Amino acid sequence: MTIRSFNLVAKGEFEFSVHWSSSLSKSLVFAGPKWGNRHLQVLFLFICATLTVAQRFNMSVAIVAFTNANNSNPNYPEYRLTEQQKSYILSSPFWGSCCTHLMSGYLSSRFGAKFLLLAIMLLTALISTATPFLLAWGGWQLLFWVRLVQGLAMGGMWPCLYTHLAKWCPKKEANRLGGVMTTGLDVGTIIGFALSGVLSASPLGWPSAFYVPGYLGIVWCLLFLRYGANSPSESRFISLAERKHIELDLEQSQVARGKTPPVPWLQVLTSRPFIVLALCKMSQACSFYTLMQQIPRYIHGIFRYSITMNALLSALPFVVMLMSSYGFIFLAEYLTRHRDISLPILRKTINSFATWTPAVALVILSYLSDQNVVGSMCCLVAATGAISGQAIGSSLNHVDLSPNFAGLLFGISNTLMSAAGVISPIIIGLTVTNESDRTQWRTVFLGISVILFLGNLFYVIFGRMTVQPWNDAQSKETTTGASPKGEAPAKAPEETIYVEKFNYL
Repeated sequence: MTIRSFNLVAKGEFEFSVHWSSSLSKSLVFAGPKWGNRHLQVLFLFICATLTVAQRFNMSVAIVAFTNANNSNPNYPEYRLTEQQKSYILSSPFWGSCCTHLMSGYLSSRFGAKFLLLAIMLLTALISTATPFLLAWGGWQLLFWVRLVQGLAMGGMWPCLYTHLAKWCPKKEANRLGGVMTTGLDVGTIIGFALSGVLSASPLGWPSAFYVPGYLGIVWCLLFLRYGANSPSESRFISLAERKHIELDLEQSQVARGKTPPVPWLQVLTSRPFIVLALCKMSQACSFYTLMQQIPRYIHGIFRYSITMNALLSALPFVVMLMSSYGFIFLAEYLTRHRDISLPILRKTINSFATWTPAVALVILSYLSDQNVVGSMCCLVAATGAISGQAIGSSLNHVDLSPNFAGLLFGISNTLMSAAGVISPIIIGLTVTNESDRTQWRTVFLGISVILFLGNLFYVIFGRMTVQPWNDAQSKETTTGASPKGEAPAKAPEETIYVEKFNYL
């Protein structure tokens, strides 16, 4: 490694650049602090995911409370809704989120994620605090449209979270910090269920299930406005050592430089491995969103528990899901490092367990008696806990197929999964006209089991874990066309990057 230049520049800055060959590019390391501003940013992202998801799924418990006041706090208004009207309200956020995944990913990557996240959280928080007033003023119809708008904002959250994480997360810390961020989904679901039930039965009544996460969201906005930043270079609170540690690590992890390659839309949309993967994710979404949205209704209709007990039992499967998600992460790490398990076997085995276990559990659940509470809860816990393995199974398969376009593949799959979140509650609302009729619930559970079985069967047969040809088609063309016939390919130019740059005044 040699110092290439040392320049004194205007405005009191000086800089030097370091020149090395590709063989030594991994040898230069800036040691950053073990705890720093990057961990604060991940904490912000975790809380953002938690509050946003809690505001999405608190309706699953709150709708039981405000349609049956005697089951919670009778001092607050009660609204009579049909089962179909309930299904429309529960599905409305997913109608909106279908439309914003791809747009949010583009905007956050182009302009940064900070202010987009602020706008998303502020809008969802304000709508959450206004929900009781809107329901009293405009009935379920207005609530449907307002929740749809809230879903539009919520749909843009996940692309922004990953964009912001990518700017702050060193490569070696990606699994750990990214895992902490994504568990906000599980924690938000638990809070959305458990806290909503406790608040609905408290003296504050069911409106507090919307007020509390809404006010916390506003507080988050104020703190993130002050301490959040799009990148380490924009942060006013990061140390120089940590900033250089992050920036150099991200610089070295970039495989290719230059212009972003165009998206091969035709090849992506006609790729059989990706189509099979997308259909598998859509089938899994049917079970996941059904369990998230319908567990409180199922427990209320079959067992007739109080709203507090209903909420705690509804949250229990997702507590197990949170714990099992870390178990799958450690299992995958152990199998790949110490048992030399091939990637296709690892992905398909874990995904089969995470998909067919819920299918079997739902079949068993549909035939249990109304008095078998323990057996029913064990089936729900088994179904929900196993779902967490899908993150290690099929979810990471997007990166296997195309590292260059993984974000795009995620966006398309998430759009289809949101569509499943729209369709499933509507179909369930048409099927389950009486919450206390177990035969109607049996039809729902058996239908979902068939969808899960077929979706994973196609994935096991046709799924692939290799990089697809369209991932780097342009770079291959450029490489082969760069050298004249009969000559050896040109040697890759040594690159120069800036290692240090700071103001001395």
